[in-house]
Amino acid sequence: MKIDESGLVSFTQRLVQTPSPSRQEAEVSCIYADELRTAGFDEVRVDTMGNVTGIIRGESPNLRVLFNGHLDHAEPGEMSDPYSGEIISGEPYGSRGRVIWGRGAVDMKGAIAAMAYAGKAVKDSGITLKQSVAVTAVVREEEARGEGIRFLLEDSGIRADMSVSGEPSGLDICLGHRGKLEYTITTYGKTAHGSMPELGVNAVYKMNDFIAALRQNYKPPEHPVLGQCTYTILETGASPGRLTPITPDRCWIAFDRRYVPSESAGSVKAEIEEIFRTLEQRDPQFSANIETVKDFPPFLCDESEDVVTLMKRAREEVLGNTKDPRVWRFGVDGTFIHARGIPCVGLGPGIESFAHTPQDHVPIEQLISACEIYARFIVMAAG
Repeated sequence: MKIDESGLVSFTQRLVQTPSPSRQEAEVSCIYADELRTAGFDEVRVDTMGNVTGIIRGESPNLRVLFNGHLDHAEPGEMSDPYSGEIISGEPYGSRGRVIWGRGAVDMKGAIAAMAYAGKAVKDSGITLKQSVAVTAVVREEEARGEGIRFLLEDSGIRADMSVSGEPSGLDICLGHRGKLEYTITTYGKTAHGSMPELGVNAVYKMNDFIAALRQNYKPPEHPVLGQCTYTILETGASPGRLTPITPDRCWIAFDRRYVPSESAGSVKAEIEEIFRTLEQRDPQFSANIETVKDFPPFLCDESEDVVTLMKRAREEVLGNTKDPRVWRFGVDGTFIHARGIPCVGLGPGIESFAHTPQDHVPIEQLISACEIYARFIVMAAG
């Protein structure tokens, strides 16, 4: 098999040059589907949500491998020239060789391009697969609700023996990740004129009391493989607001909590409510509520699964070295695939710490290596 390296790089650049924030993926979805057709995939379909599925048929209709990635990207924020797709030196970012610059390059347009060109390499080689292989690129992943992948799995009824997620891992093998819970926590007060705050109860001050208690006393658990559970505040606000001088009677925060399989949205919520009760006992004016907004479940693939064994072999053949599997710090759509009983393992080009940052880029060397690993994996698993 021979990788079309120049085609892979050019296609990655084109994907990066096509803006596709969540819910604005229509154009990049069409581009990706057209490229799969050009690459020789036997069947390409785009569902009503915009998810793309490409199938390479084997002698058996059984779907052996399901590759998965996503088409959307985080908002560019303060990133300069986010859709240039320019090839630059990676030295300023500690990346070896040349890199492709732009929003979504590492998370994860490089990986989905590598998946497409791995399929192309297999088709161009003339190898006949014994079983079938699918490449899927879904929408709305960045919203962290799994809407795109869950729709694809349910709408198509697709099943597979194993799955590969191409989320960035620096070409390390990843076995899973902690789950993500997001809550809205609200504290309540009483309005009063801004010139007479003593007549009201300031909900912002009550939120400050909660945050202080949280930081002082709240210790999430640690998992032996998935690591330390964490929490952080993503956003905050208060109302009625500053239009008139009035003390706020509501203050809210978006609260992010990473969790492990032994926990649940309900158990974590109960822990926060226990902090509420402690504060209520100290302060009769304290009142708060917590509402679950998102639940992105954790997953951990057993290292004894065939998908892990095969990925280790494919990786070693391409890179010439071995490295123990690890886990991602962030969440990936592979959790929803794994929950369907399809063992999922991860490997992708680029370092995940550059995802969602102003330094978003993917090293070309890793991009090509990922494509080679995917192509070898296809032949090992389905050939």
